[in-house]
Order: sequence, then structure tokens, then C-alpha cells
Amino acid sequence: LTSVYMIVLVVAAASSAAFTPALPLSRAPPALLRSPPPLLATSPAASDGRPTPLQRLKTATSSVAGFLDRRYFLVGVVTAVALAAAYPPLGRRGGPLRPERTVAWGATCGIFLLSGLNLPTSELARAAVSVRLHALIQGFNLLLIPLTTVLSCNALLAAGLLQPALRDGMVVMGLLPTTINMCVALSRSSGGDEAVAIFNAVLGNLLGVLLTPYLLLKLVGSAGALSAADTLQKLATRVLLPLLVGQLLRPPLQGAGVLAGRRKLLSRSSESLLLLIVYSTFCDTFLRGFGVPPATLAGLLAFVAGLHASHLWLAWQLGGLAGLRAKQRITLTLTATQKTLALGMPLLGVVFAGRPDLGLLCTPLLLQHPLQLLVGSLLSPRLKRIAAEEAP
Repeated sequence: LTSVYMIVLVVAAASSAAFTPALPLSRAPPALLRSPPPLLATSPAASDGRPTPLQRLKTATSSVAGFLDRRYFLVGVVTAVALAAAYPPLGRRGGPLRPERTVAWGATCGIFLLSGLNLPTSELARAAVSVRLHALIQGFNLLLIPLTTVLSCNALLAAGLLQPALRDGMVVMGLLPTTINMCVALSRSSGGDEAVAIFNAVLGNLLGVLLTPYLLLKLVGSAGALSAADTLQKLATRVLLPLLVGQLLRPPLQGAGVLAGRRKLLSRSSESLLLLIVYSTFCDTFLRGFGVPPATLAGLLAFVAGLHASHLWLAWQLGGLAGLRAKQRITLTLTATQKTLALGMPLLGVVFAGRPDLGLLCTPLLLQHPLQLLVGSLLSPRLKRIAAEEAP
């Protein structure tokens, strides 16, 4: 299983190339080594021009600390995946850390509480009326992705390269709405429009309750009922309520000066909660496996990864053609290309109940979930630089 995930890193590297801004030729590359501060250069211990061992240690420590500060989220993702691979039972569902409570509730509610504290109400109001952007995100997620998925799967099925059960699982995955918390946290850590991501996380999952069963009936020939009441309850308690609490706490905390100068702290806290989700996701993935032959799993992972990379590229290009600013373009790319596991697994259980190959049907979604999280995390630093370069 570990060797299979090397394909994910290859796809992530290929995807990140699409987001590499061109550097002007006239810009000189930054110096790799900085001159020592004047105080150190003139000290007796460094009078011969060579730094002392203590000075070298301080310089090395400062360089490492600066690197970790700039690459906090990326280093955190690598660390989380490594820890999950080292001992998966610790973070699995039902394990000692109880991720069904600490992650499903604690991390999700915490992310939206921090969003409420960080976002001005005017930002949320502005996002609510961005109708064209919402239409782009939902149209890409619920119409274009299912279309490209069906066409690709049918071509592979006709060529004898894809099993019918895996084709059905891929189609169901393509019909699902975007994630609830992952797209918001990744948009924030990547410098995207967090308010737009929040709005579309809620809107997409509400639309998914209505559209996904209907599209399943048309494309797969099976239909299942998603519980609208259950979905609304989850959205209300895990998204809207903590967001509202954060918005209500924001004015008095601002007035008391508690939030002043703490924007980076709020951002790092949100990223840390997302890292907890990464860790728990990969603990389950490494422990559970997929129950299919390694060759089949590797081929399916390559197909899922390639399809996801193409969707990321298409969404990025669409944002450019639509004339979106970098922040909105980043949110479009990260929100429109993700698929929710929280609605997907119950839906698969309802639609294909009783089928002996149910485990095989779930495999594409079980691959897509950690894949989109890992690729989005690896792209986050590059996207954040793009957003910072455009900022006035």
C-alpha cells in the first residue's frame, strides 16, 4: 500500500507545475547565504571573518525555524502521513484518540468557529451574492466532473481496462457534492476566498441531497434516498452553529483587542485542525486497505489521480478564462474538484445494498478522499504565493 501511494506524489508534483507562476528573467535569484549581522562580524570571536561554532549553530537554527514557519502546513502533512503509517491504530475510528468525536466533531466545528472569528460579516455577505462564482463551482462539481468521469469510465470499460463494479463506483464518486470542511480549510491555508468556500460547502451539500439520487438513477440505473433531515442537521450543528458563534464572539473580542495581531495564530490553529483530519484519514486508510489485488489498486489509483489532476487543471484554467482574481480562482479550483466521503459512503450503502462487490464499489471514493487531501495540501504553499503576489 505504501508503494502505491508513490503515484499520488507523482501526480501532486505534476499538478503543482500547473500553478507555478513564471518568474521574470530580469529578477536576480535570492542569495543563498546572508552576510552575518554587523554585531557578530565585529565581535572578537569573529575578528578573522569566520563565524564561531555558536554563530553557525544560531544561523542554522534560524534557517530551520524560518523554513518550518514558511512551510508549516506542508511539513505538517508529511509528518501526519508518516505518523499514521508508523502506527495506524492510534488514530483510526474507535481508536484511543476517538476521531469520530475529536475529528468529526471537534476539528470540523473548530475550523468553522475559527472562520467565524476571523471573517468579517461583510465578507460573508459579499460571498453570498457572488452568484456567478457559485454557479461556476457547483456547475463544475455537479455537472462537468460527472460528465468527464462517465465518459472516461465508459471508454475504459469498453476497452476492457475497468471492471463494471469499479465503473459504477467511479460514477457515484463523480456525482457527489464537494467536501464540508476540507475545501474550507484548504482554501484558507492556500490564500483563497474562505467566505466563498464556506458558502459553497453548504450549498453544494444541500444540492447534493436533491441532485445526486436523480443523477444516479439516470447514469447508473439505481437510486437511493439521501436523508435531507440528517444532512441538514449535520450542516447546522457542525458548520452553521460554530460559524454563527464565531461571528457573535468577533465584535466583543475585537473591541477588547483580543484578536488584534492574531490573524496568523488563527490561521495556524485552523491548519493544525486540518492536519488532525489528515492524520486520522490516513490512519484509517493504512489500517483498512482496499481488499483488491495490488495491480488493480495501483491501476485504479493512477486513473483516479490522473482524473483528479485533470479536473484541477481544468478548474484553474476556467477561473482564468472567467477573469477571476487569484483568491477566487484558488477557491474555485480547490472547492469544485473535491468529493465528500461523509455523504458518499452512506449513499453507496443505500444504493448498492446487498451487492457482494460493495467493497469494490467503495474503493474509488476511498482512494479519492486521501488523494484530494494530500494533493491539495501539497499545492497549498504554491497557491498561497500566487495569491500573495496579486494582493495589493
